[in-house]
Amino acid sequence: MRQAGRSVLAMLALLRSARPLVPKQAVRCLARRPVKKRPTISMALCAAASRASTLIHEPSRDAVDPRERRCQRESSHRRGRPGAQKREQIVLPPLNEKIIQPLLRVVVDRGEADDEVLGIITRDEALERAREEGVDLVMIAEKSDPPVCKIVDYGKLRYQKDKKKKEQAKKAKTNEIKEVKMSYKIGEGDYDVRKKRADKFIKNGNRVKLSIQFRGREQQHMSLGDDLIARFIDDLEEAGANIAKTKTIREGRDLTTILSQKS
Repeated sequence: MRQAGRSVLAMLALLRSARPLVPKQAVRCLARRPVKKRPTISMALCAAASRASTLIHEPSRDAVDPRERRCQRESSHRRGRPGAQKREQIVLPPLNEKIIQPLLRVVVDRGEADDEVLGIITRDEALERAREEGVDLVMIAEKSDPPVCKIVDYGKLRYQKDKKKKEQAKKAKTNEIKEVKMSYKIGEGDYDVRKKRADKFIKNGNRVKLSIQFRGREQQHMSLGDDLIARFIDDLEEAGANIAKTKTIREGRDLTTILSQKS
């Protein structure tokens, strides 16, 4: 029995000291190898549901108004260009079938003549009249009761609005005040440069703020500033400008006056 027990213990010791059948390098390679997960039924169902939701919520290309699609393309082009200036987003008013109010106050555009007033009619009647005229039904005042719509060519209406906006911007720009500064001891070359600049501003419709600058003790010679302003105006009128000026006032250490084109 003792001998059998010793042989069993020897066998166990031999097994413990035995090397593994798989080398360590192979074990490391097996550990590094990525395990590919097979898609389960639940994963496939989730992917199918996601695709179906995208198809449901994505609007059809035919359902989008061509004018809206053009605006979207223009905005995406501007976003894609590096350094492109930001412009305000174009928002279309409700047009034609997108108008949902049942009753509307409708007028018909007649160009230079007075608009034709149809009064309060139903949405369907207004749409039918717009089709007969071959133009659009455009919402003008949505918050009115009932809302006000106009039967008009929308392209023409938008062109007129854009033209009016540009004219207002141009008018605001021409009313801008430009400033021309000079010392009462200015040299002839610098004087001619400022005279040409002021002449250009005035002929473009801008007003010019003429400032004669004095420093320190130079303020004792303010009368020379008045003489320089009078000479400057005479030279501008000789160049063809018809000058109107405001009263000369003192602002701190400067003498200032506003010059503009006589109307």
